[in-house]
Amino acid sequence: MRTLTLAALAASFAATASSASAQSFQFQIDQANSNYTWSGTTSLGPLNGNPGNSFQLQGTADISLDAGGSPVGGGQWNSTDALVVPDLSGQVPNPIPSFPPLAEIDVTNMRFSVTTPQFPVTANNFNTTSVLTVISGTLTVNPLVGSSTVTDLTGTQGPVSALSGTITQSGNTLAIQSPMTTQFNFTDPTSGVSATIDLTGNMRLTYDCQPAANYCTGNPNSVGAGSTISAMGSTSITANTFGLMAPNCPANKPGLFFTGPSQIDIPLGNGRLCITGSIQRFDVIFSDNAGVYAMPVDFTNLPGTLTINAGDEANFQCWYRDVAAGGAGYNLSDATNVKFCP
Repeated sequence: MRTLTLAALAASFAATASSASAQSFQFQIDQANSNYTWSGTTSLGPLNGNPGNSFQLQGTADISLDAGGSPVGGGQWNSTDALVVPDLSGQVPNPIPSFPPLAEIDVTNMRFSVTTPQFPVTANNFNTTSVLTVISGTLTVNPLVGSSTVTDLTGTQGPVSALSGTITQSGNTLAIQSPMTTQFNFTDPTSGVSATIDLTGNMRLTYDCQPAANYCTGNPNSVGAGSTISAMGSTSITANTFGLMAPNCPANKPGLFFTGPSQIDIPLGNGRLCITGSIQRFDVIFSDNAGVYAMPVDFTNLPGTLTINAGDEANFQCWYRDVAAGGAGYNLSDATNVKFCP
C-alpha cells in the first residue's frame, strides 16, 4: 500500500487544467412552445392547408455557448434535428367550384437543421443570420390528372434569413427563444409543379443543468462506513453558488478537496484514488465537530491556474487525515463528477 503524507500529497498536485471558453450543449426543443404556421403558393395556384396551416417542432439542437456575459457572452447554432409535427398537407383548389382540387401536396417526415455563424449575446439578446436545411423528408404530389410522384427533399435549403432571440437563465434551466421566418422552394421533377412554402413561428429550446453523479468508493474509516462527497448549490457558473461537502470523517482533522479531468479507481492510503490527470488541490481546511468538510467553490477565485467554464466537466474528491484508523493515517471520500452549465 502506498503511503503519502499531506505535504507529499499536496506537492504531487501540481497545476492543471484550463478549457476553451466555447462549449457545446444539447438543447431540447420545447414542443408545446415551438409553434409555427405555414402558407404557400404553387405554379398551379394558392396552396391551402388541409386541414390547417399550423404545426409544432420536436427534437434537439446542438448549440455552442461562449463564457462571459449573463448568462453567456455569445453562441452558435451548430446543428438542429427539428421534426415537423404534424406533416404538412395542402390542396390547390380548383377554380371551378365543387370540382376536385387541381393537386394535393404533402410534405411528410420533414426534419430540418438550423445553423448560424458565431454571434455575440448582449443583455440576453442576439441577432444573427441562419440557414435552414432539410435533413430528411419527402414531397408527394397528387395531381388531378396524371400519377402521383414522390421527391426526396434531403439537402433542400432555405435562403439566408435574419435570426434573433434571447438567451436567459432561471434557476438551473437555460432557455432560448427565437422567432423564425424562412421559406422553402420545392419542385416536383415529374409533373413540373413548383411550390413555395413560408414558415413563420417561434422556436423555444431549453437546457437543464445536470446533477452531479457520484462514482468510486469511500472506504471505511475510524468513525464509520466512510465519507460520501456531495456537490452543493448550483452547477451554474453564472449563479456561482457551487460547493463541496464530505461528511462522516474524523472531527477537527485537516483535509482538502481536489479536482481533475479524468477518472481512475486505485488504492491510495486507507482509501481509493478516484481522480487522475492534471490534478489541482484546494486549500487545506479542517473538519468541524461533526466530522464534516465543507467548502464553497468561487469560480472567480480558483486556486493556481484552475479555470472552470460553462460546459467543463470535472471530478472532485476529498482527502482527509485519519491517524486513529492506523495504516497510512489518511483516507479519501468517494468522488463526484460534475458538468458545469452557464
